[in-house]
Amino acid sequence: MTINANLAVSKLELSRAAQGMRAPVVATLKAGDSLFRFASTQNPQTGIDIPSDQWARGAWWFQESDYRKIIQGYQTGNLGLGTVARSAGAVQPSWSLMNVSIKARLLDDIQVYLGAGSTQYRDELPNGMYMTLSGWPNVTQVYIPGMRGPAFAALQIIRKKIVTTNNLGFPTHQP
Repeated sequence: MTINANLAVSKLELSRAAQGMRAPVVATLKAGDSLFRFASTQNPQTGIDIPSDQWARGAWWFQESDYRKIIQGYQTGNLGLGTVARSAGAVQPSWSLMNVSIKARLLDDIQVYLGAGSTQYRDELPNGMYMTLSGWPNVTQVYIPGMRGPAFAALQIIRKKIVTTNNLGFPTHQP
């Protein structure tokens, strides 16, 4: 059974995917594939804690090859993992703290949208400056419709790990 089997004919989901990616295309990911997500322990706008059982329910993910590009960028630079992932995926600070790394395995085939992240404009930082994020051109994002419903059942969560960063995703230095 393929989850989201009629995705190619859903204009509503295409519209949602197009808000975060350029030229989204429908693709079928196979059971056994690994997916990765960066999530938030708190709502960045309200400061309210997000329960850990909700961290993996977001629609935006990366395939393993793109996750490895993010890890490589983190390992070769001086920024925190959350910041590197934010840059790769064009995730504004007001959307997510990017302080949780999640690995999941698909239990069923699933139709998703794939595409490069679209530029996200004008998130205002605490210092009054505006942030524009374009995403990495060599990283493809995965948008999975129905993660608050049936699509979530297609995932087996393998790991949820806190990524130590401050609210902007930069490393927290311990004395």
